[in-house]
Amino acid sequence: METRNFMFSKFQNRTEKIEPTFVLDILEKRIFEFCKLPNGKFLKGKKFEIKFYPYSNLGSSIRVSSEKLEFKIHSSYLSSELENLEAVIDLLLFKLLKYPIPDQLEETIRKFYENYTDQKISSDRNRKRVQLSSSQNKKLRDILEKLNDSYWKIDLSNLEIFWGKYRSTTRLGHYDPTHNMIVINPILSAQSVPDFVLEYIVFHELLHVYFPVVRKKGRNIIHGKEFKELEKKFLHYRQANFWLKSKHFRKMILH
Repeated sequence: METRNFMFSKFQNRTEKIEPTFVLDILEKRIFEFCKLPNGKFLKGKKFEIKFYPYSNLGSSIRVSSEKLEFKIHSSYLSSELENLEAVIDLLLFKLLKYPIPDQLEETIRKFYENYTDQKISSDRNRKRVQLSSSQNKKLRDILEKLNDSYWKIDLSNLEIFWGKYRSTTRLGHYDPTHNMIVINPILSAQSVPDFVLEYIVFHELLHVYFPVVRKKGRNIIHGKEFKELEKKFLHYRQANFWLKSKHFRKMILH
């Protein structure tokens, strides 16, 4: 019975540099090495499967069952150098076995992440769905500068802030570090939305500028301890969160 399997997502753009059969050979060798570790004995004899997906966040994961190991890896690793694919496989196995991540492995993953991000900048910039009218974005810019003057006083000369063109039901704003841009959900432009709520969302995204994502022990830390502590210092923190949990706002999101 076949114990190895290689699959592409149906959305995958086939531009890989590494041959599928070679991927399976690499995976088999890495699993064999991890079987030698004290915590890795349970890996012996398991079938394994590797799938590649064009995830938006460069994420990869591993699942284990009584019979099989299932790897889900970002498809960009296939068009990268071999050492990067080996690194992400090792990273997932170290995490599965609850071993600390070696510094050199962390460094390899970090460099790959940075290179991947740089390559996406030019291709993504023209696809940003934002409202570019300066007059419509003036209110957001004024809020941004007021909050910065009150809390941080950092250089925002290269930071842009825009209303998104389309409503979202899942997030109210986001900071894009590759374009140094904050995008705010246009649903918050409604007259019924209190100013302190809009200011809170801008404040939250500005915190992402102040506290960039850091990688620690194989994980991206997005909302760290300092982030959460400073977020609570926003003058209307409680009122804004209370309003965002209200029936009125939930109704706005759904309609």
